Amino acid sequence: QQRQQQQQGQDGQEGQEFQGCGASTSVATASPFLATGNPLLAGMMGGNPLLGAGNPLLAGMVGGQHGASEPANEEPKDLIDPEVRELGDYFNIEERWVVRLNDVIKKRQDTKGQDLAKLYEVLERARSPTGLLTVKIGEMECGQFVGKIKPDRMVEKLARKFKLDEHVTSRLTELAVRRKATKEEDLDRLEQHLRHCKRPSAMATLLASKLLEGEADELPDLAEAEVLMEKFKLDEDARSKLREIVEKRAADKAEVLAQVEKHLQTSTFPSAMLCRIARPIIEGEKLPDPPERSARQSGGGGDRLNPVAVERRSSGADGGRGRDRERSRDRDKPRYDRDRSRDRERCRRERSRDRDRECREGREGRDAHDYRDSRRDSREGRDGRDGGHRPR
Repeated sequence: QQRQQQQQGQDGQEGQEFQGCGASTSVATASPFLATGNPLLAGMMGGNPLLGAGNPLLAGMVGGQHGASEPANEEPKDLIDPEVRELGDYFNIEERWVVRLNDVIKKRQDTKGQDLAKLYEVLERARSPTGLLTVKIGEMECGQFVGKIKPDRMVEKLARKFKLDEHVTSRLTELAVRRKATKEEDLDRLEQHLRHCKRPSAMATLLASKLLEGEADELPDLAEAEVLMEKFKLDEDARSKLREIVEKRAADKAEVLAQVEKHLQTSTFPSAMLCRIARPIIEGEKLPDPPERSARQSGGGGDRLNPVAVERRSSGADGGRGRDRERSRDRDKPRYDRDRSRDRERCRRERSRDRDRECREGREGRDAHDYRDSRRDSREGRDGRDGGHRPR
């Protein structure tokens, strides 16, 4: 009986130890972060290797804790190029765009100096340097950005002829570089447009931007329009309007110019007529055909009539027709000669009015004097007759 009781006691002790080991294993399995978040448990296992040997799962979790506790060796960040950093600080560019510009410049080391010089030039005139820089970075990534280079000879000649600004010259240089295949044609047609505009620098910038941004494949040719300008001797305002018509209606240029010519042929004042019909044509409206010429002038020669001239000439007399002819001749003269002739005509009219006034005043004076003399003579004669019949 004693032996049986001792054997039962030993079996109970072994069962309790087994239950304790199983409980600790289940706790560690249920909570994998227990060992990791408990440095005391790790220390106990370090001081008692048998504890880890008895529970391999617990030993693995503690080993994972040591591995996780070691700091990861992070790679150092890429350094920003000093020149790129200087540009960002000068224009107060956001950091993320400075980093992106630095990445792009690394791929363009051959043209780094030219690219940064061009960026300084264009960002100096920008209202929002950061916004414009984002556009230029996109052009660099697409391979369309052109750094600061020496101007082309044709561009320099064009700039001297029309006194273009420096930034406009730079823009035209970029146009010549990016469109090498059509450089001569682009610059020749650009010169045509600049001849007939009032602000060459602004017009050159606008037309170059259209070509560079793909809004237009080419500039419209003004050769046919210049023929009309010379034929009807249009003034500066009318030439500018005709250039704008050709630019806006380049798709149906031939039809539009034929319609304009019809109206100018029937007009006494072609420049004024063109300025009047320019806006509807630019907006895409189709004008009705002008009225036919009068029968009196259908045989050729002389001025052609428009509705305003018909009304004026039908209501006026021969003197009115003569004045219209004189005005037409004056209009055909150069502007300087027209101004001089008008000044002479004005002085001639003023002198004529002065002579008429002097003559009228002299005539009125003579009439008054003659009237007084006649009154005096009649009064004296009456007094003499009365004196002859007076009794003595």
